[in-house]
Amino acid sequence: MNFRHATLPLYDLPEARMQTDALWKGFADAFRKVGLDSEPDSIPDSLFRGENCYDKTVFFGQVCGYPLTHEFSGRFQVIATPVYQTPYFTGPEYRSVIAVHRNCEWEILVDAEGSRAVVNSKNSHSGYNILRSMVTPMTTERPFFHEVLVSDGHRKSLAHIANKVADVAAIDALTWSLLERYAPEDLENVRILEISPPAPAPAFVTDIGSSDEKLDLFRKALQIACEEPELKKVSEQLFLESVEILQEDAYECILEMEIESIEDL
Repeated sequence: MNFRHATLPLYDLPEARMQTDALWKGFADAFRKVGLDSEPDSIPDSLFRGENCYDKTVFFGQVCGYPLTHEFSGRFQVIATPVYQTPYFTGPEYRSVIAVHRNCEWEILVDAEGSRAVVNSKNSHSGYNILRSMVTPMTTERPFFHEVLVSDGHRKSLAHIANKVADVAAIDALTWSLLERYAPEDLENVRILEISPPAPAPAFVTDIGSSDEKLDLFRKALQIACEEPELKKVSEQLFLESVEILQEDAYECILEMEIESIEDL
């Protein structure tokens, strides 16, 4: 038996756990229908939740483009890129919202010079890499921000802003949309200052080593699942519309942003 787990940690809000579990059940059913269950117990019945979810072998997961091109480079194969139906997506490309306190009088990001920023992780595109890229043209001899805190999560970053522990943060725009729907209280004391440039959304992945034929089966199954009427009702609750197959080098734009940016915030 070659057991591998499935994990969807990026947008797994506790308030939407029922929908996320139902989405996985629909995906798993589609994977079985196309023949991806050739080995016993090869398709997990439920999602793995917990710390270090990528330390184990992964049958199916979702990974941010920054770790995908850094610590996970050579670890995963991209199956497809999801397309979410929110105002902040253009096809398979997503954005971050630059969040500030609702009473903040700033009009544009340059007004945040000398303030306190908070990032979810320095290993995140939506929370760190994109913010660094956006402030690079505004940065001179001294750092743009007076202080940069690390919160360990987009929701925690928003709480920092709401409680005035920090002044500005870049928040994954899908996380923002999910909070608008499932936990609007998290956004009561924050507002959007700006919207970031786009980048490919976090990818659906599997461990390296799958054949082209197996990747094709994954992709076929996801496309079938996204069109299945009952599952579509669930996926729409999570804003998932479809998937697209991008060129192999699509995520290199994230590396290019890093190369063209200042070394650190």
